Amino acid sequence: MNEKNQFQQIADFYNRRVVKYGYDPRSCDYGRRESQEKKFRVLSEAFDFSGKSILDVGCGLADYSEYLSTKFSDVKYSGVDLSHEMIAKARNAFPKLDLKVANILEEPETESHDIVSANGIFYLLGLKAPNLMKELIRVMFLRCRECLAFNSLSTWATVKEGDEYYADPLLVVDWCRQFTPWVTLRHDYLVHDFTVYLYKNNPPQ
Repeated sequence: MNEKNQFQQIADFYNRRVVKYGYDPRSCDYGRRESQEKKFRVLSEAFDFSGKSILDVGCGLADYSEYLSTKFSDVKYSGVDLSHEMIAKARNAFPKLDLKVANILEEPETESHDIVSANGIFYLLGLKAPNLMKELIRVMFLRCRECLAFNSLSTWATVKEGDEYYADPLLVVDWCRQFTPWVTLRHDYLVHDFTVYLYKNNPPQ
């Protein structure tokens, strides 16, 4: 399967979930709202988002924008997603946000936001997942001016779903070090999940 078909399958998967569940965390394939909240919290701890612009890749229903607004002031949020059904629901919920249907790999590779964030975008990438994950990370890091934060299912998980992609946290961190020495690994919030922060410069203390 080529990359275009893989991304179309992902879009179709989420389109079906939105049609089934509507505006609901289940549309984003979260088992529980608590899991969503934990991932949002850890992603948000990468940086002080106040006054910053953020691009949320795979934004889903754009709920992360609402979460950030409870913790920081003047966050300039933009979101992209493969699913047109997701973006339609998100626009209804947040009509003032900059939201669009897009594949980040087809967008210009230029710095356009202070922070780029990605929540749960790798697990459905199929047989080409390792290479596609690397390419997505590379492009997302190019798009940020200060910080990239992303999460992934972890090979350290005690229970795995057979058709989902689990990345090795240490291999991911080692690969990310080619872009910057400022890399942080978080594996302290869910047993099956990890988050990585990449900073363009010395990270804030």
